[in-house]
Amino acid sequence: MNGPLKLLALAALAAAIWLAWPQQTQTAPAATGAAIATAPAQTAQSGLPFFAALESAPGPPTAAASMAATRQHGDPQAPPIAHEPVARAAPSAQELADPKAYEQYEVRETQRTYAAYIRAVDDELPRLRADIARGRAMGLEADKIAMAEDKARRLGLMREQLVRELNAAHTPPITGKDSR
Repeated sequence: MNGPLKLLALAALAAAIWLAWPQQTQTAPAATGAAIATAPAQTAQSGLPFFAALESAPGPPTAAASMAATRQHGDPQAPPIAHEPVARAAPSAQELADPKAYEQYEVRETQRTYAAYIRAVDDELPRLRADIARGRAMGLEADKIAMAEDKARRLGLMREQLVRELNAAHTPPITGKDSR
């Protein structure tokens, strides 16, 4: 038998074996401790190769898969965010055309933002202080109470700073060559 005929015979034999191989019509169940013990008997009966029964159960997701799912569907552990529409007036055509007028528009919008923050702190600070008192009464850890007290202190400091900036904005600006 010459070389090309041997190659043709070998290809025909491989094709026959491949066609005769039993096809898997359903996925094998995840292997558990009991399933692994009976795997050789099951594979012989089902016509599947021995190594098919040793497929492992899906483990925890990888870090990349977890981050991709969080990006697409959100973080399941994050609290819901209540979005309130921002009522921001768009600049008029005159304000867009004149740089000084646009600067006044920006100052107005900044002042509105500061005033909204001050109102939010005025609403939230009493609730936060009540939560701190309730946490003390419940016997929460001192570090958690200290963290909440620090948050309340920093909110108060930021509120005071914004009040000072708002009051300073109501004074006439310094004019001249160098107002820095």
